[in-house]
Formats: sequence, structure tokens, C-alpha cells
Amino acid sequence: MRPALRNHFHMEREKIKDLTFREKAAYILEYYWLWIAGPVLGMVLIVYILYHMFFTVKEYWFYAVYANTTEDGGNGSRLWEDFLEYGGFDLSEKNLEMNASMYFDPSVSGGSNNSYYQSFVALAEAGSLDVLVMGEAGLQAVGSSGWLLDLKDDSASELREKYEDRFVWCQPGDEEYGEESVPVGIDISDSLLVTEYHLYEDVCVLGVGAHTRNMDGIETFLEFILQGTEEKLWEE
Repeated sequence: MRPALRNHFHMEREKIKDLTFREKAAYILEYYWLWIAGPVLGMVLIVYILYHMFFTVKEYWFYAVYANTTEDGGNGSRLWEDFLEYGGFDLSEKNLEMNASMYFDPSVSGGSNNSYYQSFVALAEAGSLDVLVMGEAGLQAVGSSGWLLDLKDDSASELREKYEDRFVWCQPGDEEYGEESVPVGIDISDSLLVTEYHLYEDVCVLGVGAHTRNMDGIETFLEFILQGTEEKLWEE
């Protein structure tokens, strides 16, 4: 300990040696609360970081992005609660994530030059994103950029079998992927997202993240939002 600091503490001890315990505590808190609060807050921060690194759930049962909607479709919404119950997901094992706070449309000039689109790309690249829902033109533009799964892929065989008549196609944006159109979306304009939860007014399309690892969750979600639509088509 430096001499100046040692002398300072010696003088402080002399000041409070004749005070009662309560008076000593009040004095220390009044003049040294910053010195006390700093290390305490530092320890709290360290514990918080360690807790989230080792004990919080990081993987997802399902991760959806609903782009360009003003309705509440995020975590804790009625849609989120209903799908949680429908899927029977255990949140102590994995998270159920719904993000309805992104706004981007790469089909228009400059539509991909914002932080929302960059966040979407990061999710897709990391493999966290399972589905993206938005308007048809915007989703086709995203698909052309390679961030959505080609639904001809073997991993999408179940989706192809059930929903091929709903497929939305786009032209690859890079010539190395060929010139033929590829299916990158599923038309869900008649789904509960429109008729029940009103996230979209009419046309909306669902695309699958290019690097998704949750095909089972995607299939469950499609069953959930399209429940009853097949019976309606049969009646018509």
C-alpha cells in the first residue's frame, strides 16, 4: 500500500474510532459509497455474464421472423402463447423465439441497407433462423440472395410433399447457381397469421432459413397456422 494511501486510511480510522457502529456505517456509506458500489456492481456483472454463458438456454425449438408487420407477434404475444401450447415445447430445454420487430424489403431500392436486414442475415448465416414471413416480392428478393432454403433440397422433402402447390419461386441472383427458378417460399395467405392474428392483411409468404436445423419445428408451425385450411379448400 502506498504511504499516502496508508496515511489517508490512518486518518479516517482516527476520525471514526469514537463513533458508534451506526455512525461509522453512515459515515462510510456517505463518503465511500462509490468505492463500495464499484466492486459490487463489477461482481454482479461477472455473475450475470457467467450465468448467461453457462446456465441460460441458447438453442431454439423454433425461431421465426415476421418482417414488416405492425401487429404484436413477438415473444409473449397471443400467437406465441398459442403456438407454445400447440407444440408442447419445454422452455427449460430450448427457447421459442418470435421476432416481429424487423422492417426491410430488399425488393425495393436500398431496401437491404439497414440494420434490420443485417440482423436478419446474421441470424440466417448462424443457422438460428427457421422461417421468415413477409410479402411475396420481398421474400423472392431475399431468396435470390441465397438466404432461404431451396425447397427442392432433400431436407425439405416433407414440405414438398405437403405444400408443393403453394410454392413461390424466384430467380437466383448469382449465375453460379444456374438460371432456373427455384422454390424459396410457401404461400400462407390463408393461414392464421392473416385470418386470426392479423399480422398481415392479405398476401404473405413463408421462407425457410438456408441453414435451419429445426425442420421438425417448421413442419409443426405450418401445421399450426394452416390448420383447417385444407377442409375449407375441400368444401369450396
